[in-house]
Amino acid sequence: MPQASRLPAAGAPSTEDGAGSVRVGEGDGAAEADEALMLRFAGGDVRAFERIYDRHERAVYRFLLRSVRIPALADELLQEVWTSLIRNARGYKPQALFTTWLYRIARSRLIDHWRARAPDVLDSLDEPVGSECDATLMDLIAADASVQPEIRAMDRAQARAFAAAVEDLPGAQREAFLLHVEAGLTHEQIAAVTGTGSETVKSRIRYACSKLRTTMQPWRNDP
Repeated sequence: MPQASRLPAAGAPSTEDGAGSVRVGEGDGAAEADEALMLRFAGGDVRAFERIYDRHERAVYRFLLRSVRIPALADELLQEVWTSLIRNARGYKPQALFTTWLYRIARSRLIDHWRARAPDVLDSLDEPVGSECDATLMDLIAADASVQPEIRAMDRAQARAFAAAVEDLPGAQREAFLLHVEAGLTHEQIAAVTGTGSETVKSRIRYACSKLRTTMQPWRNDP
């Protein structure tokens, strides 16, 4: 995980990156909404940025890491995400949830990376989704309900198998699944981040969960 000394400076936001310092890990205090914190940071409150960072850094990092699979690259992209947030803070408007805005930034950084280094990945993010899913699986689209119990019970070998299974998902399915599980976004929020319809998002998550359950079946204790 990235070190605090490598975080982008978070002084009062401007058209530049700012020149403050970030104190990480001091606790979140009262549960103030992300949108309110972001507006405070846009107004020059550096502590508001610190609280936003504390809340979301780990989930954003996991999303990036699962997407690019290289820790050093995920760390580099993470710095770009937070730098972009700082640079664009003054233009922030709470027209949507803060997390939707944040993950749009993260996805944009990923797309920039893939456009430069692996353009074929961009095609996989727009792949069509079929309709041959088993009827019983069509009702099991919530990844946190259908997959996470297995994750919590895993030992290291199981965790490695699960991570490999996630990496093997088609790009669009992996993206939707990670935004749902790692970022905790709803189908509608994922649709807003990715620019797709909510039904497409549901289908992608449904297929991802189906494939992951099939891959992890040998690890389950069910008869």
